[in-house]
Amino acid sequence: MTSERPALPGPPYFFLSYVPPPAHNDRTPGDHWVRRFYHDLNLAIDGRPGDRLRRQGFADFMVRPPEARTERKRIALAEAEVFVPLYSPAYLNRNDSRREREWFRQRLIRAGRPPDGDNILPVLWIPSPAAVHAPDQTRAVAMAADVEAYAANGMSALCRLQKFQHAYKEVLGRLAQHIVDTAEQTPLQPAEPPTGPTDLPSSPTSEVPFRAVVIAPEQPGDPGRLNGRSDTHAGRWRPFRGRPPVVDDVADAVQRLRMPMDVRDFVPDAGLFRACPGVLMIDPRVVETPDGAEAVQAAVDCLHSWVGVVLISEDARPGHRSHAVGLLDRAASLLSATTRPLMITTWDDWRTEIHDLVRRMRRRYLEAGPNYPPPGPPINKPRLWENPPPDEGVDT
Repeated sequence: MTSERPALPGPPYFFLSYVPPPAHNDRTPGDHWVRRFYHDLNLAIDGRPGDRLRRQGFADFMVRPPEARTERKRIALAEAEVFVPLYSPAYLNRNDSRREREWFRQRLIRAGRPPDGDNILPVLWIPSPAAVHAPDQTRAVAMAADVEAYAANGMSALCRLQKFQHAYKEVLGRLAQHIVDTAEQTPLQPAEPPTGPTDLPSSPTSEVPFRAVVIAPEQPGDPGRLNGRSDTHAGRWRPFRGRPPVVDDVADAVQRLRMPMDVRDFVPDAGLFRACPGVLMIDPRVVETPDGAEAVQAAVDCLHSWVGVVLISEDARPGHRSHAVGLLDRAASLLSATTRPLMITTWDDWRTEIHDLVRRMRRRYLEAGPNYPPPGPPINKPRLWENPPPDEGVDT
């Protein structure tokens, strides 16, 4: 009987690495379904045959009090036998999660083991459509490639939906057996806990670009000509006198997030931002051109919640300010009431705001973008579990 095994302290069998939900709090930082998966995986490990000490896996949401989590997490990462990352688009794009994985890989290398051997057991939590994530996902699927529901939907769906419970238990059993075999047959020596951030490989984390789009009159020769025609100039647009093109600052913010960048002049297209986050930059003077107001109104149909809109108009010289303010207000009135554009009039304000705006739009895209699930209603109405897992804690 598994209940007769002594529950003694010791290095955890596994370290669960996951992305906390956006609205997590200090008391329960783990997503409900991540917590259920953790609970079920421990039960599956206890159910494996064999005479051994009972050791649970580690997840930071099991540590009490919250103030002790960081230190306990640091120690567990250095002691756990198997690293179990829950792969999703957010996980594979998130530096904090990838740093945990990279530190564990370095620990394996120092121990003379392959960095992607049996001690790292990835789980496909939510599938990603990005081709750059394909190698990671292939490895996560490998241990249960014959379980069609797992490869197609990921473990999160199997955990949530009643119709997938047979597949869920099958995959859980394989995960548990792998963890037990690895920990018992080839135990990993504890290491010194990490003392600082781990360097990450410099490759981009996603093929999804961040798109920067400009609506502005041509400068300087033909102020009445719009972007999207010949001689477009999004990459050269300089709304601040004596300063470099503003798209350079967008590029700097995007590169810090390890994303590719796509710069475009505006052309009406409902799918312009459908599959990527971005920023739409508008020169209010465009509303004085023959088709400028029409272009701004057309842009509204291209927007999503993960697209930031910025109206940029440098403070005018004395005597011209009332006209410049009028153009700024006129351009803002052409946008929908829900758009809430940023209105920038100084170079310093622009430099202050753009990095935060790019981060927020990327985060919104990861949370609400069309990565998963695919659009459209489900074929079958799902039925969720009725009873949540117990909210256990580990006192320190």
